[in-house]
Amino acid sequence: MTTVIIFSLLGGLLLLSIILSATAHSRQQALSLKKSQLNQLTRRITDLQETLNTLLQIDTSYDLILILHQQILSLINKKLSLDPSDETTKNHLEQQKLSNGNYRKKKRENDINKAMPSDEAINLASFQLLQVTKLLQQLKLKKKISPAKCSELLNHIQRLKLDIEVESHTAQANSYLENNDTIMMQSHLKQARESLRAFPTDFPEKSQVIRELSERINSINKTKTVIVADDEKEPTSQDETSDRSQYF
Repeated sequence: MTTVIIFSLLGGLLLLSIILSATAHSRQQALSLKKSQLNQLTRRITDLQETLNTLLQIDTSYDLILILHQQILSLINKKLSLDPSDETTKNHLEQQKLSNGNYRKKKRENDINKAMPSDEAINLASFQLLQVTKLLQQLKLKKKISPAKCSELLNHIQRLKLDIEVESHTAQANSYLENNDTIMMQSHLKQARESLRAFPTDFPEKSQVIRELSERINSINKTKTVIVADDEKEPTSQDETSDRSQYF
C-alpha cells in the first residue's frame, strides 16, 4: 500500500512538473512572439517616419502626409495594445496626435526644399516614394481610398519624383559652377533636361524649363570653345623664344 502511495506521489509530481514546464514554455513562446511583433512594428514605424520626413521636405500638399501619418498612428496603437503599460509608447502616441493636428491645419516645422544634396539622396527619396505608391495601391484594394483618388495621388507622386530629379541636378550643377567644374555642371544640367523630356505628361512650365536648361548647356559649350580657341592662339614661352631665334 505504501509503495502505491509513493508511486502515485511521484507520478503526480512528474505530471505537475510536465504541466509547469509546458506552461513556462508556452509563456516563453508568447513573450518571444510579442517581442518579435513589437520589434517589427517599431521598424515599420521608423521606416514610415523617415518617408514622412521626406514628404514633409518635398511636398507642399498634405494629402500624402496625412495618409502616411495615419498609418503611423495605427501602428503605434497596435504597439500599445500589445504592451499597454509601455510609457514610452504612450508618450509617442500623444506626440504624434499633436503632430497630426498640425498636419490637418496645414502646419509643419520645416521649409520645402526638393533639391537633394547627392545622387544617393535622390535614389533614397525615389525609393521612399515607391513605398508610398505601394501603400496607396494596398489602400485601394482594401477600399480605404477610391480608385480616382488613388490615381490622382499616384500622378502627384510621379510629379514629385520629377521635381526632385530636376531641382536636385540643377542645384548640384550650380555647386559645380562655384568650383569652375564645367564638365560636371554640364552633366547635371543634361540629367535634369533628360528627366523633363522623359516625363510622359505635359505641364505649363515644362517646355520653358527645358529651354532654359538647353540655353545653359549651350552657353557652357560656347565658353569651352572660346577657351580652347584662345589656348590655341596663345603661344608658349618656348614657342616665343623659338620664333625670336629665327631672326638672329
